[in-house]
Amino acid sequence: MADKTYLDLRIRKIRKAIRNAFIDLLAEKELNKISINAITLKAEINRATFYLHYKDINALIDSILDDLLADLKKILIDKFEESYKPGDEVTSLILLLEHIAENSHMYKVLLVTKNIPYFTPKLMDLLYELILTTTEQQSIQKTEDFLTVDTPSDIAAWYGTSAIIGTISMWLGNDMPYTPKYLAERIIQLNPFIPANNKKI
Repeated sequence: MADKTYLDLRIRKIRKAIRNAFIDLLAEKELNKISINAITLKAEINRATFYLHYKDINALIDSILDDLLADLKKILIDKFEESYKPGDEVTSLILLLEHIAENSHMYKVLLVTKNIPYFTPKLMDLLYELILTTTEQQSIQKTEDFLTVDTPSDIAAWYGTSAIIGTISMWLGNDMPYTPKYLAERIIQLNPFIPANNKKI
């Protein structure tokens, strides 16, 4: 059992080194200019070790994105397995922004430099699913926080997804001048689908 635990820790340590090396390189150059040799040199491992864990660079990218999206789904989607409660939006957004802040180097590379262009669409799909679910639950429950207007829920979700991703990208690009909590509260405050916000406009 002890040997297995040691082996698992060693595998995680090696994979973390490979991923960190790849992200560091991705911050410096375009994806098509990154080689496995460059990754192994930066991670201080040999090529054979790399191939023990990943078939190629595309497999490495897929693994990184799969793990990131799984983490995000756990943070965002799992919270809404129970019925919606007013205020859940800001709580989830704070958790999302805290997670991004803790992994800011990786997210800055993925969202700001866009050297892996298909990450943003995957993230947008995840946020769209969350916002659509929230909007539909608000509508069904007729909560006070939900603005009853003739706006299809998918349009509201498109709007919310684009606004959040755009704001997060600018936040990262400007070295996160605001705390996750403050930014989350301001994003929700700007939501035009909340009645109280419309009264202020």
